[in-house]
Amino acid sequence: MVMTMTLAFTRPTMGKEKFTLVKFTTEDGGTIQGAFFKAGSAKAIVFAHGAVFDKESWYFLAGKFQQQNVASLAIDFRGYGKSKAGSTNKKMYDIIGAVIYLQQQGFTEINIIGGSMGGAAVLAAWSFIKAPVSKVVLLAPAGGKPIKSTSTDKLFVVSKDEGLYDRVQDIYAGSAEPKQIKVFPGSAHAQHMFKAGYADELVALILAFIGQG
Repeated sequence: MVMTMTLAFTRPTMGKEKFTLVKFTTEDGGTIQGAFFKAGSAKAIVFAHGAVFDKESWYFLAGKFQQQNVASLAIDFRGYGKSKAGSTNKKMYDIIGAVIYLQQQGFTEINIIGGSMGGAAVLAAWSFIKAPVSKVVLLAPAGGKPIKSTSTDKLFVVSKDEGLYDRVQDIYAGSAEPKQIKVFPGSAHAQHMFKAGYADELVALILAFIGQG
């Protein structure tokens, strides 16, 4: 896979956190833009957004992780922002490319967080990701196969009354240990859960899950 990294400009977020806009190419020739939140440890996260969101929807959480010395890369999927598709429309290549980008930056502990469409892209990419993934958080993934890896710790999150509840439960049931699932009340879907009354609990859950160990 041929990759290119283009550093753009550094911008502050709402707090003291800063990110750099970067670009990389994918295996099928796509060009993906992401916001890279730098930190000093060897741990990093790929953020994969849902269909009605973009990379900026993850900035608040990327900033919180940056404060904990965890770097992250929030990507715009092909067709979003300035990201462009290659020879296919398969978003799994964007996930694979993001993991490779972080590897090339020297990160040795890679984690992935995806919501809805982003979660489905993570599951589609899973068997093609060559780097070991330490932990994965999937917020109501919109389809995909269970994760059979026993070396990756898995956290599934879903609302009890949302339309994908049964599907998420099936993916969770078929995935290998170690794994856990958190079911919240209501019907908020994936990243919309960050707007619910339990948002602080959800954020704390994700921070603790990625941060532990």
